Amino acid sequence: MTEGPPVRESFGRRIKRKRRELGLTQRDLAGRLEIDFTYLSKLENDRGEPPGERTVRRLAAELHDDEEELLALAGKLPDQLRSRAQQDVAFARLLRRLPDLPDSELQGIYRQLKINEPGS
Repeated sequence: MTEGPPVRESFGRRIKRKRRELGLTQRDLAGRLEIDFTYLSKLENDRGEPPGERTVRRLAAELHDDEEELLALAGKLPDQLRSRAQQDVAFARLLRRLPDLPDSELQGIYRQLKINEPGS
């Protein structure tokens, strides 16, 4: 039997797990973020769209989590990436082709760009 790639934790499950590890209630964390705790509950249950980049970054700080990983789980792309793709057709083509690359090729790109390590 072969194993597939590891299943990634969802954005909601990640923030729920991290919040619980810190012993925070939903009300505690929502208060720190200045959001409604019912909205946080929806996020933790993967209902609705993830919040904007600013809120995800604040969540990462409050949960002592990696910003880039949390942004990735939330499906957020940096504004600079969008702007560059709008201005540079070759760059836009590259982005559209990345999902079709085999994992081995992506790993080679990651190594070249030295982005495999957390905090890179």
